[in-house]
Amino acid sequence: MKKLLFPEAFQPKERFNLKKEDYDLLYDYMSRYPFESDFPKYDPTEFWPTYSKLLFYGREKNATLNPNIRIFNKYGDSYGYNIDNAYIVDFEHGVEFMLAVVVQSNENGIYNDGRYEYDTVTYPFLKNIGQVIYQEELKRVKKFKPDLSKFDFRK
Repeated sequence: MKKLLFPEAFQPKERFNLKKEDYDLLYDYMSRYPFESDFPKYDPTEFWPTYSKLLFYGREKNATLNPNIRIFNKYGDSYGYNIDNAYIVDFEHGVEFMLAVVVQSNENGIYNDGRYEYDTVTYPFLKNIGQVIYQEELKRVKKFKPDLSKFDFRK
């Protein structure tokens, strides 16, 4: 994720062979909410606005979307595991942080039975840890203000 979002932090030979337009496309699509996608077009009753942004909103269907925050992420779930790898940016407050979390819920210890505690364990945990880190970052005094302009698609 770091190499994708901040290629300039790596030696040229360690970077992906992508053009600026490629990076812009990736950043745009990684940060989109389901309602911002035209292809594919998502059914809003099945894919609510914060659907895939687990490390900030969890799985709450009625979460209030913060228009100043963009979440560049890739998430997944399988066999009781949830993973989210995210770069969370708050343009209004100059907050940015990366967070990668893997959490498991499998109380009965049986894999592939479809019985996992996503709703009571993993989704709340992912939301809460993202919110805790965000709140700490809001308070943290920064020596240098980040330049978030390349991630701002609100223009």
